[in-house]
Amino acid sequence: MLQHANVIIIGKRRLIYTKMRKLYLSKNLNLDDKKVKLVSDFCVFCASSLPVKKDFEIYVVNDRSSHDISTTAVYHLGRNVVKVYAKNRALVDVCRSIAHEMTHMMQDESGLIDGPVQDAGGFHEDQANAKAGELIKLFAKSDNDRKAIYEIKYI
Repeated sequence: MLQHANVIIIGKRRLIYTKMRKLYLSKNLNLDDKKVKLVSDFCVFCASSLPVKKDFEIYVVNDRSSHDISTTAVYHLGRNVVKVYAKNRALVDVCRSIAHEMTHMMQDESGLIDGPVQDAGGFHEDQANAKAGELIKLFAKSDNDRKAIYEIKYI
């Protein structure tokens, strides 16, 4: 079973890794150790729960334009790469975006996506929205310390 990942600071980013699964956090977000642990543990929890079997990269960033994010998050089909915009967002909302995009990752790995994903509504989006809410609740209930995901207001 996967446990809390290690943290390394590389240049302007913190790198969290578990096997070949990587979480990059923009240093400009100024995340304290508690937030880093919660986000890291949440990514591991999602990968295990969905499940996501392949390697992946997740970027939590403070700039949309340089990461090709037009809304709050994006999944790059076929690459197992998720990018989430986190500036001035509640931690629980950032994690919900991570879970939503990781659900698309699971759909992709399972062969459920064979073309563009509809931007609103439809099977893929409805499943990702529902699963993201479920994963947030299950994560918070899985350990008393994880309930802090609801308490941390802004990144």
